[in-house]
Amino acid sequence: MAKITTISSIAYAHYTLNEALPRMAKRGFKQVEIGSFRGYCYHFNFGSPSPSELRDQLTDLDLKPIALNWAPVMSDSYNKISTQQWLEECKRKIRQAQEVGFPMMTMAYGRPNKEFSLEEQRKICTHLYRELAEYALSCDMKMLLELPHLYLVHNDCEPVHALLNDLDLPNVGILVDSSHWGLIGYDIETYLKRLGDRLWHIHLRDSSPVPQIDRDKKFVRPALFSRAKYNLTLTPGLGSVDFSRLGKALDTVGYQGDVTTEFEYFDMPLDEIERQYDAGLSHLLQCGWELPENVQYFRH
Repeated sequence: MAKITTISSIAYAHYTLNEALPRMAKRGFKQVEIGSFRGYCYHFNFGSPSPSELRDQLTDLDLKPIALNWAPVMSDSYNKISTQQWLEECKRKIRQAQEVGFPMMTMAYGRPNKEFSLEEQRKICTHLYRELAEYALSCDMKMLLELPHLYLVHNDCEPVHALLNDLDLPNVGILVDSSHWGLIGYDIETYLKRLGDRLWHIHLRDSSPVPQIDRDKKFVRPALFSRAKYNLTLTPGLGSVDFSRLGKALDTVGYQGDVTTEFEYFDMPLDEIERQYDAGLSHLLQCGWELPENVQYFRH
């Protein structure tokens, strides 16, 4: 079965890295992914820690940086001001990530605008992704695209394959997030097979549609792009994601890359976060996943 290798800092989204990193190391993981976003989880935005400070923190705790999950702005592809801001912030962060020693960085772009065609918006995204990918290549940085993504214009498999055909650069690969897969519902086996060697990273997190009741009291499938109708941040075992199927699909294609537990919690006491993590890891083990040696968990 596919093996978990990495822990993400966004489990401690409302805490500092000074609080999060020692707990991540104490759990026994040796590889870490750092999450840092515009609206919350300010673990590596522009400010503190600096690249050198973060590098020293990781070294002191014997933690290896695997990926930076960076989201400066969820830019609308038709807003030229936010598009330019997105490009400049990503380029600046690439340079900082390089200083720390991150080999890969997520670069999410393309919030859908319902006033324009998805096809046209995807063309604009392709152009922007290419510009940033070429810059990242010049910095020896791998560019991770977390796709398909519920809230981006590349929200299904075929547009992603078309994007990859256009981005024929050696530093562009795909990150598959289990929580988005669980809600979009695409054929995971077919998708992974078609990705081939463009599959570079995996995020593990559970998700579930929030039930919507119509006038006849029947279940209504939530519409894409409606954030209020989904829960994308559940501990594995509390949602509807089939982690056994995902692990088997990864085994079938011979995936050997890194897998991050991207559990995500908000306004939660630290002790409760640890209890949730124990439960999530236990569930993944029951689904056939493997953990690195010495990683601590407790069965629930």
